[in-house]
Amino acid sequence: MSNVIGIDGCRAGWIVTKILDNQALSFQIIHDLNDEYLKNNTLSHIGIDIPLGLSPNGKRIAEVEARFLLKKRACTIFSPPTINALKANNYIEACEINFKECGKRISKQSWNLFPKIIEAQKFLENNLVKKLKVFEIHPELSFMAMNNMQVIEESKKSDLGKKIRIKLIQKFFPNFSLKLVRNEYKKNVVLDDDILDSISVLWSTQRIVDNIAQFVPKESEKNNMRIYF
Repeated sequence: MSNVIGIDGCRAGWIVTKILDNQALSFQIIHDLNDEYLKNNTLSHIGIDIPLGLSPNGKRIAEVEARFLLKKRACTIFSPPTINALKANNYIEACEINFKECGKRISKQSWNLFPKIIEAQKFLENNLVKKLKVFEIHPELSFMAMNNMQVIEESKKSDLGKKIRIKLIQKFFPNFSLKLVRNEYKKNVVLDDDILDSISVLWSTQRIVDNIAQFVPKESEKNNMRIYF
């Protein structure tokens, strides 16, 4: 399974998780998606928690269906910017462009993710030669799938929400210890929820390889605007 990885954004850049031959989880912090780590010829499938397929009008059925599934946790699904808004020089300009094209301004959460969204778009363009299979995955949908399709209503940042997610992860990766990962990486590099999210992204990516993953929307959109879990 070492050719499959899950990626989630973190304070230092991105955290990458993969499964070793002994079924243990391995973690790596990379500064950007141009890192040599991702140029490893053995990689075949990459799951990442960032919008990949963007829309000219900002509308993606994937978000609508994902919010419906997550119910009270629908707030964890943010609306990606339009393609042109992503080219804005500042937050005000991004809001103006986005409002003109889809009738909605950019949230601060979305604006703060602009650098990573742009980075992911460039990664996809550069990937055309290597042709890695890259998939957009949302951790909350993944944890829901881990939990027999029951939404976890507790926030991933709360103590209870963290405990629930760790317990779910240990069902599939019994040797996982958050404490051991914390001993290796400080919180100014990666937060607890980033670590857990990267594992859930890896889990869903392996499900894609095994042809058992679910996704939204059921009907295909242009530009591969699909979220897997």
